Amino acid sequence: MARPGPGRERVMMALRNAGTALLVLALSGAAFAEEEIWSPYDKFNAPNEDCELVALVPAPKGAWGVVGHTCNRLNGEPVGSLVVIDALGKRDTSPVSVALEAASDRDRMKELVQLLAVPSGGYIATYHSRDAKAPSGESGPADVAHVLIRHTAKGARAEAFNQKVQQALLEKVGASSFIITAEVDAKSRLIVAASTPDEAYLKEAPLWLLRFTPDGALDRAQRFDSNLRQLRLGWYVLKQVRARADGGLFLSGRFIAEGRRTEIPVLALNAEWKPDTRFNTPLISWLMEDEGGLELSLIAPGPGGSVVGVGELSQGDTRAHVVRLTSGGRLDPAFQPFRQEGEYPQGRFMFVPQMGMGPGGSIVLAQNNIPVVDPPQGPWRAPGLVRLKADGSVDARFQAGLGTGLRYRKAAEAVKQNPDTSGFLSLVAAMPDGSVVVHGLFDELAGQKVTPPLRLAADGTRVPAFQARFETVLPPKIQVPNATTSAFFQADGKPHYIACSRGGEMTETFLYWLQGDIWGHTPSCGVHLGGHFATPAGAWQHCDARVRRAQAQGARCVETKQDPLAHHRPGSGTP
Repeated sequence: MARPGPGRERVMMALRNAGTALLVLALSGAAFAEEEIWSPYDKFNAPNEDCELVALVPAPKGAWGVVGHTCNRLNGEPVGSLVVIDALGKRDTSPVSVALEAASDRDRMKELVQLLAVPSGGYIATYHSRDAKAPSGESGPADVAHVLIRHTAKGARAEAFNQKVQQALLEKVGASSFIITAEVDAKSRLIVAASTPDEAYLKEAPLWLLRFTPDGALDRAQRFDSNLRQLRLGWYVLKQVRARADGGLFLSGRFIAEGRRTEIPVLALNAEWKPDTRFNTPLISWLMEDEGGLELSLIAPGPGGSVVGVGELSQGDTRAHVVRLTSGGRLDPAFQPFRQEGEYPQGRFMFVPQMGMGPGGSIVLAQNNIPVVDPPQGPWRAPGLVRLKADGSVDARFQAGLGTGLRYRKAAEAVKQNPDTSGFLSLVAAMPDGSVVVHGLFDELAGQKVTPPLRLAADGTRVPAFQARFETVLPPKIQVPNATTSAFFQADGKPHYIACSRGGEMTETFLYWLQGDIWGHTPSCGVHLGGHFATPAGAWQHCDARVRRAQAQGARCVETKQDPLAHHRPGSGTP
């Protein structure tokens, strides 16, 4: 950010010396351009400079996998958004693979949300737009999609299909529609769950389910929130939609019973997309009447109308993190309910986008956290990954290959100050050959230093030659040191608070703090809009930029001595 000119500095100093708290500043278009400010710790919604592997699905014959990522180099070579790799993570250079890269090049700077393989050939990718004006999702997961692109079996963009889907979303759901989640069934039909923003957080926005034929024609469209009312369910958050073999659907999420706090984690629709009473009625009755609970974050349809879910079951003496429900909405006694040993957070599974569904019904699960230090001894305790067989039992061969499992040793020093410090997994992809690709924040496997992503063989051991490394060709930004002064007050070794108010709108208070915290800045800056929390904004220069922007939008900004969080802090003496 450009420094204020000498004349501007004299005006601000005169105002300070006069004792006024009203902030006056001559504004220019670039003066409050937040994008010009950067420091090594910034976490703004800008093009991703640290390339990330976010999806991997089986590729057509002749190749091994398809990579979806959010930057534009693989193994040092420029690529598109989708890249076909071989079994060692190297870029596949067949004509079809190169065509897919070229056709997806215009999407490489969007945020990939989902990557789906189409059984009849090709791929479907959904992306989150970087446009600040894009609709935001409050009726589903945080990462909603605004763009859906299908690629043909030859890699080209199926523009006719894409336009039909876009037009159907516009006509059925509305101009502000977004895609909560998507699925492709065994007949290569696309299924989309879509909604519109719900700014009141009441989850009263429409929830549409749409199905498209392989050529893009709208085959079925249904408002699912009306079905919720039929089931006497109201407020909802949708997480997954999965196709059943009979043409029906499973939907996972949080569906709240009317007048109760009971949460129903999964619902079933039959082939006509009507509520499947054979599954729903027993499940809802069980959860409404029993004192226990069932929470599922990820689901996978099984044979005969069954479904496997990952989450947490609490029912009397039975506790589990992985269960299977029969087609009758009851716990399947033939499935061994699995519980990850260890204290929270090591004993919980994270919300990775998909379960790693391997051959023969096997499941590879990622733990919620990757520990920094070795956990207490115990069976399958905190290895990072757990592979289950189709009957729910632990695959001892895979676990033996993992050895002591994954760790995040880089943070070992930080654990002295914060025992909860840990890494995490962001991707678990089980491939048809039984191998598994994992990505995330970790740097050790079975006592050996590693650099993610990794490929593990079917026996859990590392494939050493796998090198799906990601690099960036984005021009680097100039590193601006974290500011220790502000354009709006004299730094005096104390925190400062600047409140910007507009008529009839919520007041923004910018908190200029002096010590670094979990946001990684010293000094640090936050934005308070009300309640108990402040949102991280960066270092002091970021608050300065936001104050200028608020002024440009007509806000009246004044310095105040009152910390808006003071009455929430222990020991403050204020109730």
